[in-house]
Amino acid sequence: MKNYLHYRLEDFVQDPYFRQWVLGQVPSEDSFWPTWEANHPEQQEILEQARTLIIAFQCEPLPTAPGEIQRAIEQILSATRPRHQPSWLRRYGWSVAASVLVVVGLSYWVLSERTVADPESRPAAAGTSTSYAGIEKVNDGEDPKVFELSDGTRITLHKHSKLRLAPDYGHSERVVYLSGEAFFEVVKNPEKPFLVYTGEVVTKVLGTSFQVVAYEEQANISVAVKTGKVTVLKQNQSAAKPSLSDEIVLTPNQQAVYIKANERLVKTLVEQPILIGRPVPYPTFEFDGTPLTEVLASFEKAYGVKIIFDEEVFKNCNLNATLTNEPLFEKLDLICETIQARYEVVDGQVVMYGKKCP
Repeated sequence: MKNYLHYRLEDFVQDPYFRQWVLGQVPSEDSFWPTWEANHPEQQEILEQARTLIIAFQCEPLPTAPGEIQRAIEQILSATRPRHQPSWLRRYGWSVAASVLVVVGLSYWVLSERTVADPESRPAAAGTSTSYAGIEKVNDGEDPKVFELSDGTRITLHKHSKLRLAPDYGHSERVVYLSGEAFFEVVKNPEKPFLVYTGEVVTKVLGTSFQVVAYEEQANISVAVKTGKVTVLKQNQSAAKPSLSDEIVLTPNQQAVYIKANERLVKTLVEQPILIGRPVPYPTFEFDGTPLTEVLASFEKAYGVKIIFDEEVFKNCNLNATLTNEPLFEKLDLICETIQARYEVVDGQVVMYGKKCP
């Protein structure tokens, strides 16, 4: 018989029996897991985390060799511990591991081979050793520079950054190559997607606004979405024919971070999610005995961020508070402190855990 006392989070998520119980796929007379949970209250937190992940990502697990998940998580965590960790990694350290768990154990990311236009014919991204004859925009100063492309797309090029594009940009395709940091406001054109090449990462959009940070000397490349929808892909240069894989779709307030050390794309949230549409004046969130489910639904609508939680656990939780211009994470901190709960950011979503309210 399995010794569940030695189980870790990833073990519970991958255990078929536990998954079936969480998803209501065991006979009603089977009382093993409720009894085991009642007899081991010290395991309640890890069980709640595993239960929430299974409910959030309901899909069939791929066959996985023993130890593969743990090795993958340990590899990611060890490779993402630089001496000076970036702020997003300090906030989302557990989330990186959880994202890897979702990838390996729950098959949430589908790895596929794709080609955009034909990566084999593309010149190397700006800042690499391969030369590329084309139009070049350079910002060697400290202040951002704004310029407009022939199709009306506006680009804000930040300090010490460089952008390259073909002389015939917009005629047959819209492709640019970035080294550094830039904010893009792309004019919509369904027939000609807008592609940004930044080293190993390709960002594909039809029409939206987003920020790309891709300095060669930095450990990561990030793409953050302000409006619209963005697809981020990783270039597979080791294959016989260069291709694109590891596709991530981003919506407002989400970002993708490419970790160069282990060639991984991680989906998370931006440091400070903003209100969708920037309503004026700033809305007031007034709650007077409001059920937590309604509170979180109002946050989802205002910020466009998915918040996952167990409705059964929080069904008796109500909130009395008036919130205004606090950042989203500060609002969530206040709520969690009030009801003795906690939250994590997993795969670009907020996952909340806690105990039942009286």
